[in-house]
Amino acid sequence: MKLSIRPWENAFAVASLLLFSQGFYSLILGASIGGKEGDIDSAVLRFAFILIYLITFALLGFRLPRTVAFLKTNWWLLFLLGLVIFSISKSSIPDISLRKAISLIGTSAFALYLGSRYTFEEQLKIYSWSFGIGLFCSFLFALIIPTYGIMPSGDWRGIYPHKNGLGEAMVMSFLTFYFLSISTKQYRTLFKICCLLSVLIILFAHSATSLISVMFIFTTAQGLKLISFRSKKRVFALLLLLILIVVSLFLIMINFNTILNVYDRDITLTGRTPLWADLWGFIQQQPWFGYGYGAFFSGSHRETDIIWKVHTWIPPHAHNGFIEIWLDIGLIGLAVFSINYFGCIFNSLFKYLLFKDLKMLWILLLLLYTIFFNLTEVSFLSQSTLWIISLAAIYSMKTTSKIKSLN
Repeated sequence: MKLSIRPWENAFAVASLLLFSQGFYSLILGASIGGKEGDIDSAVLRFAFILIYLITFALLGFRLPRTVAFLKTNWWLLFLLGLVIFSISKSSIPDISLRKAISLIGTSAFALYLGSRYTFEEQLKIYSWSFGIGLFCSFLFALIIPTYGIMPSGDWRGIYPHKNGLGEAMVMSFLTFYFLSISTKQYRTLFKICCLLSVLIILFAHSATSLISVMFIFTTAQGLKLISFRSKKRVFALLLLLILIVVSLFLIMINFNTILNVYDRDITLTGRTPLWADLWGFIQQQPWFGYGYGAFFSGSHRETDIIWKVHTWIPPHAHNGFIEIWLDIGLIGLAVFSINYFGCIFNSLFKYLLFKDLKMLWILLLLLYTIFFNLTEVSFLSQSTLWIISLAAIYSMKTTSKIKSLN
């Protein structure tokens, strides 16, 4: 009898996604880790991620023809990784750039594994297990062991180090369970309940960005489902929806300060806009190739020291994914990334409107969310769950019947 490794692969994928999302970090490293953003250095975590990378490369090697076929579908991603490696030679702290480049390559390889190993439906199931565990365990942490599950400010953080991590995970939880609820009849009620619980946790985390993201995902999905080139009524409904969205945005704009006060935010987006202004000055000094991947916000970097002295807070990154790429690998890297990433968005929109393929709707909404997320945070080219899932979606996008036949 042939022993299948499929269940072990599924367990590996779910556990790895939880770790990439920083789930259960407080249990691994202690409750004092809570409240921290950015890189969290630990020998235990380094060992865990090295193990994940080794297993990932082994699994990719077992299906080498299929792996190579998927790699060829997106040469621009390989080009970006090449720029990351090249940037090590430009870095003032090459050892840090090398370490972070290895992490990025391993993380991107894991995304390639997900995209090449699992179909769209199978990926959703993997994500549902990972975010489902995060969802219910976050409730348990907040209600039973609040030392771990609630920040000193009273905001929920669940199994994650910070409320922002919880908010990001719950947006992905909502997106995953929403698609499961519309793509399958089995357990549909359970999936809808999980959607509601995801929103409830976002409210307890007081994550305004995550709440707006969920509203955007839901309204965009509903609006796109109404589009039909053959139905005047549905076109009218879409126009009405667009009018409502424009009116809502107008109301938000005229009440912007009130909304910010409710969520204890200021007009500078909690200090981000002054940070971006300062970073622009540094970008102009080295615009083409940047400062080396992951080097700029290292504590031993001269420019970082200047930034930290100027601001009253210590930013762990640029708080903007596009600016972060520019600082890391320069304008060339940013241009290649932006052109191809937005190309994937338009491609998925076109294919969804043409074929009404739910996979294309998933890719469209996911990539749009990552754009919105990276306006104030960073997930592009990083060791994060959001980068993994978006990259896996991009690799899944160009799956052909020829690739499917490869082992």
